Amino acid sequence: MYIKSLAVVMFVFILVAGLSARNHHNRHSPKNLNEAIILLDKAYTIKEKKEIFDMTESEYITKSQFSTGLWIRYNWGLSQGTKLSRHFNDLGIYHPNDMTAIIVHSYYRHLHNQDFELDKQIKYYQNRRMKSRNMKDQNS
Repeated sequence: MYIKSLAVVMFVFILVAGLSARNHHNRHSPKNLNEAIILLDKAYTIKEKKEIFDMTESEYITKSQFSTGLWIRYNWGLSQGTKLSRHFNDLGIYHPNDMTAIIVHSYYRHLHNQDFELDKQIKYYQNRRMKSRNMKDQNS
């Protein structure tokens, strides 16, 4: 009986924690790519922006994959159905890693006053996912 009660309490705790985290993401996550860029711009110091600016785009993308990229995916709830993830879903991007990559690419381009070329980025990640699925299908 004690174990069943403990299991029920743990289940309720996990459920409430999950719902609370989801609400946290919804309150503190940007609603679209432009808001994401604004929030990143506020988060980086002037020194960090200079360091990013001095990198090549591919260097920044590579270096940010397991730092800023992970932070974005977790803190902005890209796998949690937040407004930001739904924004990307509306654009045809469904994988949190692709959403993150587009945000990071776009931020770099923002610092360099370049066009985001969002349509090209979307097509690139859609094609990449399609190729990945096709390779999996062929190996099955």
